[in-house]
Amino acid sequence: MLMQTINFSGFGKTLQPQKGKKTMTDRLIGNLGKTNYGCNKRKMPLVSGKDTFSVSGLISDLVSPACGMTEEEKQAYLAKIRAKLERGEKLTAEEMRFLQAEDPVLYQQAARVMAMREALENQLKQCTSKEQAQNVYSAAVYSVSKDDPMKTCIIAAYNNVMKEYMESDEYKSLPDTEKEAKEKKTGSMTKSK
Repeated sequence: MLMQTINFSGFGKTLQPQKGKKTMTDRLIGNLGKTNYGCNKRKMPLVSGKDTFSVSGLISDLVSPACGMTEEEKQAYLAKIRAKLERGEKLTAEEMRFLQAEDPVLYQQAARVMAMREALENQLKQCTSKEQAQNVYSAAVYSVSKDDPMKTCIIAAYNNVMKEYMESDEYKSLPDTEKEAKEKKTGSMTKSK
């Protein structure tokens, strides 16, 4: 039986340094506090290792997609995202993070639109004919409530998905009707026997 020894002595030095020396965590926090990444155009204050709330706030500011943006830039970016959502286009992960940080209500609505968009994409990939794809698309559009506050965005997303799908090679290779799809399937089954 093979036994392996693991040396953890380095962890002790990191967590409990020699007397008079700072831990790696203290050095990291100290260096972070001295930096200025232009977040909200303010100087970041010096923080101590015990000031974890401030540190988490600073880290949150650093990873925020709005980091370094002026209020006007934030509003312009938000308007760009809203326009993209209204056109039914897919939002990027960065755009979704921005919404989550800057407009949580719109983020919730956009996340629902993106999930509905993805669900339609997945349903269309399962279609065996152009006729079936059209039926799936029509059913999705028809299922959107007239009272839904995001109705126009959802319909735009569905239209965008269908347009992209119809331009794909996958769609172009499908038979036109369900009848043709069944004949094609039965024909390939009899050939394999």
